[in-house]
Amino acid sequence: MPTDPHAAGSGASRGAASGPTGGPGAGPRTRPTVAALLGVETLMLAAAATYCFLMVAAGDLHAKLGTGLGIFLLVFALGTALAARSILVSGRFGLGYGITWQLFQALVGASMLRGALYWQGALALVLAIVLFVLLLGLVRSTPLPGEKE
Repeated sequence: MPTDPHAAGSGASRGAASGPTGGPGAGPRTRPTVAALLGVETLMLAAAATYCFLMVAAGDLHAKLGTGLGIFLLVFALGTALAARSILVSGRFGLGYGITWQLFQALVGASMLRGALYWQGALALVLAIVLFVLLLGLVRSTPLPGEKE
């Protein structure tokens, strides 16, 4: 019988909430899958930024708006790339950033659907929902700082 009441309660609850096997959907192939999907998002953001820069160069988009939007998209592309790397090495940054980004992307996807960009909006929404669910599954399988695996 443990002598420290806090150790018994915290160890049992921590063991149930997080462990090396993780929760549902956190199998051994989940991390590479999530990282690959975040990589797809990175490429899509970089492609959208490139499109903005090309439209500015062609004169089809206002220079300040297009350049600002392109830079904005590149910053988030860098963030998703770093999140994918963090997921692969079992870091916590990728989880927080990835989940937050998926919420933002879902809002953008819904706005695209309202703006009659149907396949683009549907793609953004489906990707956001799938990644959100997968990232939530990884939360339990990622060790907290200072916690042994």
